[in-house]
Amino acid sequence: MTVSSDPITIGKTPITPEHGWWCLAGLGSALAPHAMRFAPPMWICFIALALWRMLGAYGVLPLPIRTHRLLWWLKQGLALATFGGIYLTHHGQIGRDAGVSLLSTLVGLKFLELERTRDFYVLTFLAYFLVLTNFFYAQSVPSAFYLLAVVTVITGGLIRFNTPRDQVTTGACLRLAARMMLQATPVMVTAFLLFPRIPGPLWGLPQDAFTHTTGLSDHMTLGEITRLGLSDEIAFQVEFDGAPPRAADRYWRGPVLWDTDGRSWHTHDFGSRVPNHPVRRLGVTYRYALLLEPTNERWLLGLDTVTDVGDNGHLGPDQTLWAPQPVKKQIRYALGSTLAVALNELSDAEYAAALALPPHAHPKTRALAESWQRSGGDPAASVTGALDFLRDNGFVYTLLPPAPIGDPIDDFLFRSRAGFCEHFAASFVVLMRSAGVPARVVTGYQGGDFNEISGHFVIRQRDAHAWAEVYLPRQGWTRVDPTSVVAPGRLSLGINAIADPRTALPMIEHNADALRAWREATDLWDAVNYQWSRWVLGYSGQRQLALIQHLGFQTANLQVLALSLLLSVCGIVGLMGIATLRSRAPTDPLVRHYALFCRKLARIGLPRAPQEGALAYAQRIIAIRPDLMDPVNYITRLYATLRYGNTRIAADLLESAVKRFRPRRVPPRLNRA
Repeated sequence: MTVSSDPITIGKTPITPEHGWWCLAGLGSALAPHAMRFAPPMWICFIALALWRMLGAYGVLPLPIRTHRLLWWLKQGLALATFGGIYLTHHGQIGRDAGVSLLSTLVGLKFLELERTRDFYVLTFLAYFLVLTNFFYAQSVPSAFYLLAVVTVITGGLIRFNTPRDQVTTGACLRLAARMMLQATPVMVTAFLLFPRIPGPLWGLPQDAFTHTTGLSDHMTLGEITRLGLSDEIAFQVEFDGAPPRAADRYWRGPVLWDTDGRSWHTHDFGSRVPNHPVRRLGVTYRYALLLEPTNERWLLGLDTVTDVGDNGHLGPDQTLWAPQPVKKQIRYALGSTLAVALNELSDAEYAAALALPPHAHPKTRALAESWQRSGGDPAASVTGALDFLRDNGFVYTLLPPAPIGDPIDDFLFRSRAGFCEHFAASFVVLMRSAGVPARVVTGYQGGDFNEISGHFVIRQRDAHAWAEVYLPRQGWTRVDPTSVVAPGRLSLGINAIADPRTALPMIEHNADALRAWREATDLWDAVNYQWSRWVLGYSGQRQLALIQHLGFQTANLQVLALSLLLSVCGIVGLMGIATLRSRAPTDPLVRHYALFCRKLARIGLPRAPQEGALAYAQRIIAIRPDLMDPVNYITRLYATLRYGNTRIAADLLESAVKRFRPRRVPPRLNRA
């Protein structure tokens, strides 16, 4: 078969194979990040359609146009199969994933139809839209810079499509596109700062946009926090106003779990039956700002115990901090917390919930705890007995606990004796309730890594933790962390000190210099991401209002913002125009001096024609104005000698001659003579 590279000539601009490659480069780079987010059939379908189109451009395969009826009908069948496949894959759910999958495959079908100028422009604008879909999944620094590069490639394709092939190269198109991106950056930044921040999103993301968030939830099954212990994803970041508390005191309170069915633990809805209890502060208050990643949950995290909430939500009766809406985007809020507090009140509903156990569950555990109660021990003695039992019976703290056999609490306490924090916390609470001591499970995070570069703490999912709280008659609610008696390093050194060795970097874990360099690089990267999240992703309407007030305005209504944006953009465009005009001015002093000479002649009605050389121009001037013969001849020959000759004469001669040149306008009658 003969390979042909003849362009398809339907439309105003012929679609050549080079145009196809440019279009494919833009679409492919915009779709590349989605390749790891969706099932292989999606991107395999796109690759197959793109390959078919490019082979057709070279004449290797026939294209599914109307002259090939069978292939044209095959294309229609592929479109219908695409709809059906995506519908079945996403179980009929209309949402983010299904929408992006459908758009991606339909773009592949549209690329197969690339025949005319209109098709090229449609695909190019679809590529720009595909760039935006990536921000539904990631808004990090690398993704932002990568997508800026993708926009540069797409713009380069537009430039190439509208420029004759023999005038520019591929590199020139990309350089021009990059220069246009740089020129547009000031306008982009200004629009980001001053474009009105409308309350709420321009459109609502579907529910499946938040189904892949990682973190704690309002329920706990033994083994779930263990899964988080293997994750390096950031849960939240914290910046203290002053000195932070020590590592062993950094308990970040999340959902409080009261109800259990013997295997899982859940929060309890007390409704309006239980009012908030007064909190008596016994120690210093820590002030801090917390940057929380999306959780798709309503609860917020805070340093135990939160005492100053502000406008950031409300505290429940069990000191859980609740937001008005599920956290579906990164948020930043400021709190105050006191570590030493007194919580002495306990309502009847809380008392009943804090002692409830499912009937017939945990028989061995109940028998052990009831023996402590029959021996006449008070609640504090039961707490001590449970901690001694965990300390003295060979319990092991591990990220890889064995699967339970039968009753999970009895199996952990009397057979496996190996577990993660939730195993110790849940078992301890069951022991306390069986002994008649009100108790509850608290989930959250503990510790965190300090970033010396930015001065903030990074708390990752692997820092997820569970502990217990018991109600003692004279002390009120008291935190008890049963993990501390088995693995005390977990509190003072963090999860890294006792994590499974397989989670470390095997190639450098024994090289101190390499580990130090790795930690410094990680801290630098975390600092960059923190500032990006704080100042870019966290740029809210409140910060925009503060910026407008800093500029001298008292309010940030739509009129003020629109006026500020308009004036700023006009100023930027004006400065760029001036810079562009100045950049076009000749930089060679010889050319600059001769240009001044030409402008002086133009002012008296003798402009130089664009195609006119220096000597030809001089001859024409002398023919019209013989009185200017000597200075015109001298300046022109001096310029020609300096510009084109080999004689190294100082440019000062030309500059001084041009400065002395003072031609005067003469009446038209004398000019004609």
